[in-house]
Amino acid sequence: MSRVRFATQVSLALAAGVMMLVSGPVAVAQQPGPDPLVAPIGVAPAPPADTQSRLKLDITQLTPRVIRADTQSIKVTGQVTNIDSGSRRIDQLEVRLQRGDAITNEGKLREAMSRPPDTDTIRPGFTPVTKSLEPGASAPFELTVPVDSLKLEGPGVYPVLINVNGRPAFGGTERLAGLNVLLPVLRGVNAPAQPSRITVLWPLVDDHPRVLQETVNGQEVLSDDDLAGSLAVGGRLYGMLNAVEITAGANPSLASSICFAVDGDLLSTVNSMSDGYQVRTGDGQTAPGRGKDIAQRWLAKLRQLTRGQCVIALPYADADVTALSRANAADLTKTAAEKGMSTVADILKPVQPQQGVLWPLDSTLDQRALADISGNATVLINPDRLKGLSGQSPYAISQANRAVPIDPLVSSALAGNAAGPVSVQSGLAALVFRTALADSPSRSVLIAPPRRWTAPASEQRLYLETVGQLYTDKLANPQVLPDLVSATATGTASGLDYSQQDAGAELPAQVTGDIAQSNVVMRDLGDAMRPDDTSRKDPADLIEPVRTGLLRAASGSWRGNTNGALAMATNVHDRLNKLRDQVTVSPPGQPITLASASSPIPVRIGNALPVAMQVKFVISESSGFRPADIPERRIAASSTSTVIIPAELLRAGKFTVDVQLATPGGTPLGISSRFELSSTSYGTITVAVTGVAGGVLVLLAGRRIYRRSKKSKSEQQEQSPA
Repeated sequence: MSRVRFATQVSLALAAGVMMLVSGPVAVAQQPGPDPLVAPIGVAPAPPADTQSRLKLDITQLTPRVIRADTQSIKVTGQVTNIDSGSRRIDQLEVRLQRGDAITNEGKLREAMSRPPDTDTIRPGFTPVTKSLEPGASAPFELTVPVDSLKLEGPGVYPVLINVNGRPAFGGTERLAGLNVLLPVLRGVNAPAQPSRITVLWPLVDDHPRVLQETVNGQEVLSDDDLAGSLAVGGRLYGMLNAVEITAGANPSLASSICFAVDGDLLSTVNSMSDGYQVRTGDGQTAPGRGKDIAQRWLAKLRQLTRGQCVIALPYADADVTALSRANAADLTKTAAEKGMSTVADILKPVQPQQGVLWPLDSTLDQRALADISGNATVLINPDRLKGLSGQSPYAISQANRAVPIDPLVSSALAGNAAGPVSVQSGLAALVFRTALADSPSRSVLIAPPRRWTAPASEQRLYLETVGQLYTDKLANPQVLPDLVSATATGTASGLDYSQQDAGAELPAQVTGDIAQSNVVMRDLGDAMRPDDTSRKDPADLIEPVRTGLLRAASGSWRGNTNGALAMATNVHDRLNKLRDQVTVSPPGQPITLASASSPIPVRIGNALPVAMQVKFVISESSGFRPADIPERRIAASSTSTVIIPAELLRAGKFTVDVQLATPGGTPLGISSRFELSSTSYGTITVAVTGVAGGVLVLLAGRRIYRRSKKSKSEQQEQSPA
């Protein structure tokens, strides 16, 4: 397989999926129904705008999805709608299923996922849909096709076309819509002596981070209330849990092979919502969120489902750890991994996530990021991103680190059109092919759906049920992730291969640059903070929300949404500025009159933070003023005081001096304050200059007297008689 970016494989699978339009991309029909978790199979929309649109095909049911020995027929239900741009009636609408040759090798299967394959091998007769369809009108249909009529005798993955023909007014009969389906067939397949072993990652990640402010009157402030909808019945995250609850509850073998991949930021946000929260409104104000009870129920369900189950922690906020590492924010890279682990462990306790297991974005990671995270890590990775492979998985990539490959065929097929069941059917075909139809089935298959999988819950349930049925039929065995990642490394890899395409998909430098700059300021500010006995506030309580905000700004969910990432980064920058502005400097009065050359300058300093601050004075240069060396000073928490700055005046008169406080590392605090000074005293330099000038005047005067005296004496000699 060529070394192309894993996401590119995903896109190729998506382009056609398992259900591929003959003449256009697949979309999802959004039709109301009694069960909000059930969505239509797929939609065949009109061709692109530059072609003539005539008919839209919506498939609402296709059963079964996998043909087994006892399958007698295939049933398709759906609807056709006349969307002819010329307002023409369509007559003699009819539909049929037809198929191509069985796909029995991986190369041809990948090819079938990238473009519609030939489906003209077997073409049964058409079934009438309606005699006439006026513009804008729709007609339902139901098609039942005996398996024998399609001659699906042998095992394999068969390309099947749902073909709709009709005769537009003033025209001839033609194909008006079609949907390609890859249909796995298990007829004639016997249970192997050593079946494939399947492990399924089940990702629980929000669409994007939402926390804007840690607390307002004790409650978190979210950017919107969409997460409540995702957690509620019919929402995406509700569906993810519901699919596992229904299928794994009925099949313990399936439950053992599922490992939840959880984002700590999602858990932290839901946990805060459970206690009540605020939502930022359009006018910049806040209003109570509506999802308190919803969050409580969802979190309780997650705790129930994860009890005794495998759990891994994603980097906190699903941070783009490689982008952070490449932006020289190694500490944030490490923090993302550690905070993700600790947060998941804290909220789901007594459940403990698997230690040292890392599943990075797009299943890719560069060597530097892995070193920044350090420790003994096992990376779940696209095998195309491993260099110098030798032997079998797991692969040792250093003395401390290992790699376990994610199956690229199955996982990329699942990442098809995630908005509908196209990708699910793709995944079904790829899964059955990889396990039950593979030439050498004795292998581990690690399946990783998309991070933010949006397939309908009914389709997710179907996928998990299919995995469980493979176990029941002895065509595959469950494998728990801990066994997979802890197995002896029998193979080696010379390193990680992070391509230019991978780098191009990262958060842009504009975002990571802002994050890295704020990270430097945050670290320096934290270093200047000191605990104070009067408040007993831990400086980490002030810095940690800022660090967490930086991880949220670095979330991989912002890929392709630079404005969203910048908005989150700006939010963190503003919070840093608010901390810095709590430390102030100001003159006690205006102007300050100094009576002597060594008169000190009184300065009023304040610290509104609940922790002490170690600061230094930064004073601008002035021709009339020279400050002495001023040692660093500790300002107590929530205090103000007046300090004296020793200085030397160099001249008399009026002049200004700018004074500012900064951390010992040089980060400015508050704003610079301008002092107006008025001096009536001569400084030492002024006296010295005056003394020198006086001496010069004395010398010049003496010289003049001498010359006059000499001239007078000369004139007297000239007037004397010879």
